[in-house]
Amino acid sequence: MAQDVASFTGFPTEGLSFLTTLGGKDKAWLDQNRATYDQSVVAPTKAFVVALGERLADEISPGIVAQPKTNGSIAPINNDLRFSPDRSPYKDHLLLKFWEGDDKKTAPTLWVRLSEDTVGFASGAPIGSLDRWRKTVDNDDTGAGLAAILAALGKGRDLDIAGQDYKKVPKPYPEDHPRADLLRFKHGLQARWPEPTPASVSKASFVDWCLRRLVACADLHRWFITNI
Repeated sequence: MAQDVASFTGFPTEGLSFLTTLGGKDKAWLDQNRATYDQSVVAPTKAFVVALGERLADEISPGIVAQPKTNGSIAPINNDLRFSPDRSPYKDHLLLKFWEGDDKKTAPTLWVRLSEDTVGFASGAPIGSLDRWRKTVDNDDTGAGLAAILAALGKGRDLDIAGQDYKKVPKPYPEDHPRADLLRFKHGLQARWPEPTPASVSKASFVDWCLRRLVACADLHRWFITNI
């Protein structure tokens, strides 16, 4: 555990409420309430990243990286306003990333998106080589394996598989290919779903609650490690 990060004991109720409020505020307001933000949001988030990261490395892959800092495992709380200047300056949620190996930009990744009302979970990876992706999906072993993993993950969940860029199946593959939907992906694939935020969010056991859901993504995470 990082020496400057305390043990995770839960997200304070006031911290989650703070996030909801922050989504509609500006920099001046955040500056005035910085102490509350640091104590009720930043500190427990860092502790959560360390605690969950250790468990993910044990349960899913020893190569999973968790960095308890902004632009590490913690996405910036600022919204990027360059192309959407009408958006709020700040997010009303936390986005946390746990990735495989040294290169975060190309790595298979697990995500947790936490707000006052919902917790989102996701697993996926960028598609580096389109040629390799298509050959892997076309293959009756690796491609069928991916399709089966996604089907199993979707059982009992409101699963969204994001990243499908092409409207048609790319040539030379036929439109009735058994994995036509997967061949239409171009930049990356992310399987994700939301759940209501549980009462345990304010307790240390929230780590276990999240772990159980991300362990359901283990086969998908490992498939990406092996094949992409």
